[in-house]
Amino acid sequence: MQQQHTSLGEQIGNLPDESRRKRRVRFHQGWWRAFVLAETAGPHPLRPGDTVCSMLNNGESSEKNFFGPGTIEAVRETLDEHKNQAGGMIDERRLFNNMLSSQPLLFNFFGPLRKNLPLATHLVQALIPSIDEVTAIRFEYAPEQWIDNSAFDVKLEVTAQGQRGLIGLESKFTEPFSPTIYDTAQYEEIATRCGAFNVPYQAFMTPALNQLFRNQLIAEHEIEQKNVDFRMTGLFCEPGDASAIATGQAFGALLKDGASSFHIITFARFIEALQMLPLTWPQREWSMMLWARYCGQALSAGAYAAGQAG
Repeated sequence: MQQQHTSLGEQIGNLPDESRRKRRVRFHQGWWRAFVLAETAGPHPLRPGDTVCSMLNNGESSEKNFFGPGTIEAVRETLDEHKNQAGGMIDERRLFNNMLSSQPLLFNFFGPLRKNLPLATHLVQALIPSIDEVTAIRFEYAPEQWIDNSAFDVKLEVTAQGQRGLIGLESKFTEPFSPTIYDTAQYEEIATRCGAFNVPYQAFMTPALNQLFRNQLIAEHEIEQKNVDFRMTGLFCEPGDASAIATGQAFGALLKDGASSFHIITFARFIEALQMLPLTWPQREWSMMLWARYCGQALSAGAYAAGQAG
């Protein structure tokens, strides 16, 4: 019997026509799915009948979108918490199956830290030296009865010099900042009262700044409600995303204390700081998996070059 051979491109799967950077990142996720996870390409989320290389099949049961010690436990605990939480949105199908979504990415980076707060403390201290301790990590966090569905992608509850604080991060992988502009009287009232900004409220009513602005307002609300004594915010993003980094830098400059309170942390910076710590072997393996899946495009470079040549 003649053996049928599947081409490299067929194994990796369909690639949409999109920006060069996003296409390259998506290809790497497709390569990971095919050759690390040994899974076939899953259904396109918007086009019935089509598949796309960066989607899994039945990730809810395989849980293959996640790795790292304690990560899947953090996922399950967060889903249980959100059953009774109005704010924050978790699309479970996207969470378990979309390899290009920033939500599973956040669980892979921060899930093991949620289960090991001493390690989280050492890592955050390496990134933000003023922090004394990380006391909790929560995903898709919004205050009770918040204005809309905005939420911190990840919230670190921290202490510094005897005070309670938070670090609220917005995460980006390949997706742009939301083009939807939220302009409400409640937002303007919080922005005016808090006095945190160098520019008027209307300056933030642009697609580039509005999402980070709403993230900031959640932090300012937590200060107003005396839930914390200080707040920090920031952007957690792919190191090659020059546009997101520039947006984060522009937003931080509009905060009166942005130089000390707004932090841009790239995946590479996180991994570098993590790998400098005295890790157990499972933790070090997790750090290497983070690099390989989210930064190590050199691993799939040959396959990508072959696909482009074809």
